[in-house]
Amino acid sequence: MSTFLMEEMPREPSVVEAGPGASREAFATTAALPRAASESDTLWNRSFLGLLATQFLGAVNDNMFRWLVVPICKELVGTEKAAAALSAGLACFVLPYLLLAAPAGYLADRFSKRTVIVGCKVAEVVIMALGIATILIGDIYLMFVVVAMMGAQSALFSPSKMGSIPEMVHPRLLSAANGWMGLVTVMAIVVGSVAGNLLFGHTGPTGVHHWWVSAIALVGVAVAGLLTSLPIARLKPANPARTFPVNFAWQVVRDMGVLSSDRALLRAALGTTFFWSLAAMAQMNVDVFAISELDVEQNWVGPLLGVLALGVGLGSVLAGLWSAGHVELGIVPLGAAILATCSLLLFGTPSPLDESLPVAYGWTCLFLFGLGIGAGLFAVPLEAFLQHRSPDRSRGVVLAAANFLTFSGMLLAAGLFWALREPMALSARQIFLACGLATLPVLAYIVWLLPTATIRFLVWLASRTVYRVKVEGLDNLPRRGGALLVANHVSWIDGILLLLTSSRPVRMVAHADFIDGWWVGWLARRVGAISIDDSRKSMVRAIRTAREALVAGELVCIFPEGKLTRTGNMQEFRPGFLSILKGTGAPVVPVYLHGLWGSIFSFERGKFFWKWPRRWPYPIAILFGEPVHEATTAYEVRQRVEQLGTEAMRNDDTAR
Repeated sequence: MSTFLMEEMPREPSVVEAGPGASREAFATTAALPRAASESDTLWNRSFLGLLATQFLGAVNDNMFRWLVVPICKELVGTEKAAAALSAGLACFVLPYLLLAAPAGYLADRFSKRTVIVGCKVAEVVIMALGIATILIGDIYLMFVVVAMMGAQSALFSPSKMGSIPEMVHPRLLSAANGWMGLVTVMAIVVGSVAGNLLFGHTGPTGVHHWWVSAIALVGVAVAGLLTSLPIARLKPANPARTFPVNFAWQVVRDMGVLSSDRALLRAALGTTFFWSLAAMAQMNVDVFAISELDVEQNWVGPLLGVLALGVGLGSVLAGLWSAGHVELGIVPLGAAILATCSLLLFGTPSPLDESLPVAYGWTCLFLFGLGIGAGLFAVPLEAFLQHRSPDRSRGVVLAAANFLTFSGMLLAAGLFWALREPMALSARQIFLACGLATLPVLAYIVWLLPTATIRFLVWLASRTVYRVKVEGLDNLPRRGGALLVANHVSWIDGILLLLTSSRPVRMVAHADFIDGWWVGWLARRVGAISIDDSRKSMVRAIRTAREALVAGELVCIFPEGKLTRTGNMQEFRPGFLSILKGTGAPVVPVYLHGLWGSIFSFERGKFFWKWPRRWPYPIAILFGEPVHEATTAYEVRQRVEQLGTEAMRNDDTAR
């Protein structure tokens, strides 16, 4: 048996958690949902492309209208009342997310999400036309009404938008889909902000000069968004029998009860709430930081926000790519660490008094870009987890409740920012310091909650620099229920690679000699590793434990050769693994690891470790075969593994 590093992957709700501390690891739970009829095996299907385009155009319009109206409001109310007007405008936009959380969840579950999306885009066309009318009238209160209508439209749109993603793409593409959604949204924010400022400059102080330019831009983009929503395929209503919530406040309480009933979902929702609250605080603080600390004009603030947004986009895409076909919560601690580090670095940014302005401004851009990357890495896995874990029939409820928490947090963040700036008189630097310090306990809690997920991801990231891994047949791994993975044994890291590759958690059967060390033993206990030694008592206990795991619906992995190959050839399979299967009804999933012979962790060239790798990165392949039901002999299973080896040789990429 090889030594291994244990992982903490999301587990199914039906799986019995094993080992000490399992209750803390409930946050890592991911439901292995059945595939929706409308989802596609490719990310770039018609529906998802339509949703991306619709989201992009909608976010462009939101920001274009906002950055057109904000300076107009400043002109209408005067400098002294500008701050109060902006706060009122923010409240008008955010409050609908709180007040309409219940009907938003109802619409997302009761009707086809496509119907809700298209309906919201029709409403956007009308709202943009009304927005132009209020600009021509010049009444700031009517502008606030339109802003509130925009907030209401966005609040009703959000649960259907996010809830539709799991119905459009394969679960293994969910993190990538959320990454691209994050990138598209960030690009839209940048484009919309620039366009809004350009419209204000072209239409004069109150927006009435050449007003038709604004009308064409705002209404035109809204119509384009409506058109891009039409190609989205019809999605089956999740709960067509659901009744309309007459009492919105009571329904929010009930929705929060649904969210809170699943501890993993609640923790993910609280994580996204913390993130968006911190993001709101940072965005408000960037404006103050630029003017008070860097001593630059207002027009220098835009590039700083743009750099921050680009960082979020890059972090979102990286989170999708690094998730490698499943929801990878191990990325979240890395994102939190980057958030904390960059916030603290912004506190120490050189002042123009100490360095030249270009130097100080450049460092600020760099740290804000890093802050954005950390934000994307932190947010995307949590959002993907919320979508993937939430039940089909109540996904709208869960996402609406999460939205309620998120926007409540953002309102509290706005109030906290005012308190830090006014009564407490903290500088912009000190506020970034406070953000960084506030993130540290969150980081510590996440690492405590997901220790092996964190290590697993970091090891995966490091392994990708050493190996180029090709995985085939991963769909042969059952989504639910127990199964025994039976693999050939080539190198010391076979177990690690299987753990990193599997889309479900795997309980490894490993020799006690390799898990007696204090840190490996701690990891092994966290994820329920099955220890075995040469004594008969230990073997009986290990077989019983493995059998119970299969009955409980877990995956168990064993290397039946019993030792590493010294020749590169597969050895005889010992029949003991068949005892694990008796009475469980669980299938055997044959696994073949190809190309590892010759790596520094194999016995090729007569020694382990002390040799140079032949290639860098080293190409390997891992093949999962079709499940074998009711296996009767070790020879039969060995033949299946050997057939995978033949297939691997036939399609050998490692020799090229």
